[in-house]
Amino acid sequence: MRRFLTVLGASAASALFVLGLAPAAAAHADDDDQAEGKNPLQDQVDRILEAHPGGTQIAANQIAWDGGDVVLTIPSEDVSGLAAVGSCATGRFCAYSGSNQGGLQLSFSSCTGTNSIAPIGAVRSVTNARSSGTVSAFNGSSVVLTVGAGSTTNTSATITRLGC
Repeated sequence: MRRFLTVLGASAASALFVLGLAPAAAAHADDDDQAEGKNPLQDQVDRILEAHPGGTQIAANQIAWDGGDVVLTIPSEDVSGLAAVGSCATGRFCAYSGSNQGGLQLSFSSCTGTNSIAPIGAVRSVTNARSSGTVSAFNGSSVVLTVGAGSTTNTSATITRLGC
């Protein structure tokens, strides 16, 4: 499947070609469900893309913005990979909709972006899987949480963006 999506933010004038990249095994397993319109994971991806334009579906359970600087991972049984701190990949920092790195995961690689957490709503844990430096969680312009390198913290603070 090929879609054209306009990338918002720094590259608002450019467009991306998006290819569906679901693993072959998952694609075959989902054929019956998709034929009947029963693919809750894809339905959730579609709702998020509609609510937060400019994203690109890069896997069955992942959406990327800003050329991959921001990646949203929707939990599924097939999610695996090397991670520095729990499910937050080495060199990235992550926001989660649940405590203890649970729920939706939004990961960032760029410290210079606005790093909005809007696609997941409320943040309940933040992880810094970078080897040095701190990640700050902001509510508007106020820092409400700081997370050191190689650690994760649960929070009940209202967070609008992450930075470092």
